[in-house]
Amino acid sequence: MLSFSAPWEMTSCPDSLMQHYQKTGAAKWLEGLIQQCGDDLYHFLLRQSDPVLAQDICQQTWLKVMEKRHNFRADSRFKTWLFSIARHTLLDELKRQQRWQSSLCPELLPEPATPQCWPEERQQRFEQALRFLPFLQREALMLQLEGFSIEQIAGITSELEETVKSRLRYARRFLQSRLGESNE
Repeated sequence: MLSFSAPWEMTSCPDSLMQHYQKTGAAKWLEGLIQQCGDDLYHFLLRQSDPVLAQDICQQTWLKVMEKRHNFRADSRFKTWLFSIARHTLLDELKRQQRWQSSLCPELLPEPATPQCWPEERQQRFEQALRFLPFLQREALMLQLEGFSIEQIAGITSELEETVKSRLRYARRFLQSRLGESNE
């Protein structure tokens, strides 16, 4: 029996998918990008906002990818470019809604997901501590947990690598002090 795959399934790398999408504008390549990167993008935004805003920013981000596909540089990584667009879109929206300061309030954040292998009590403590991290530290930590390097996080946030390292260091120290553990 013959089975047919979507064209983007044969090109599994988001960078290659974006290059195809950039050249052709064909929806099949965009679909592949959304399939491969959409969940990670939503998860990142959810950790920075609430579910409704995260979904809205996801949609806005994909619309911007469509509008600005010709601005993508082939020498950069698609996922870094995507998260940079999402981050700027989120910050603009938080400022527009005058929620920038309230976004630092832990009671407004959703319950974050944590590794399932952790004991339930540790998960709950981690989730609660994470909600109290300042926005910029939480953002850097979430990007690192998404698999981005220091260099990529610096590109996404338009910050120096040393600034990113500092935010990650403060985030880890804060979490360690909240969790009472020396090796988090």
